[in-house]
Amino acid sequence: MRRLGALLVVTLAASACGGGGTTDDRSTSPTAASASGALSPASPSATPSSPVSPAGSPIELPPGTPATFVDDVAASDLDPAGLIPRRADVEDAWIVEEPEALVVAYVVPGDDPFRQDRGTIVWRRFADAPAWRAVAWLPTSAEAGVLGVDGLVADVTGDGLQDVVMAAFTGGSGACARWSVVDVSAGAEVFARDLCDGRIDPSADPVGLSIDQAVYRPGDPHCCPSAFRTSVLVYGADGVWTVASKEVPPAG
Repeated sequence: MRRLGALLVVTLAASACGGGGTTDDRSTSPTAASASGALSPASPSATPSSPVSPAGSPIELPPGTPATFVDDVAASDLDPAGLIPRRADVEDAWIVEEPEALVVAYVVPGDDPFRQDRGTIVWRRFADAPAWRAVAWLPTSAEAGVLGVDGLVADVTGDGLQDVVMAAFTGGSGACARWSVVDVSAGAEVFARDLCDGRIDPSADPVGLSIDQAVYRPGDPHCCPSAFRTSVLVYGADGVWTVASKEVPPAG
């Protein structure tokens, strides 16, 4: 969580000399697993076929991506580079303890660093063979203009299992990013929001998401918003996020 905040602070500082901003409402540290030789793109254990999600339906994977890994090893012993498309580079990876999983973010190198295809693949460990299976693929096209990703692990859906909160930074004067939540147990993205001049963090009480966003009043320079509005969202059994609380700054 510390590194995610640092990235946002640096971006905000670099953009603090513009015009007014928007008032739109739009923690385990992320550790890359890297065990030498655990898996390679050419590994005979990797089967390029469509796996089955926890819900039982086949999922799509990018070309050149293995769908399974048969060795029953811990997440920390997996090589993320062998779990993504062959032409891609690992951008970051997060180990999830419960359910045991490895979430890998990758980027496909290209001539334009501001326009690169990216994606996130969720790998889950199962009790039966094959031990490791890709259960979700969340692609991001080059047109999205993502400059980098960061994330952290925490339960934000309230089911007692860990999720991954991710930020895909797109830059701009408002330090904009697309924030999302990957429900690892469901193998799905359950929250997505574009946000400028703010950030989203896990909330512990109640369990959910805490959204902090700058509030600009007429005449406020971009560096100095009048206040920050904080909203807490909680995830319901019906799959809908609702506002649990909101702190609205006083007029002034």
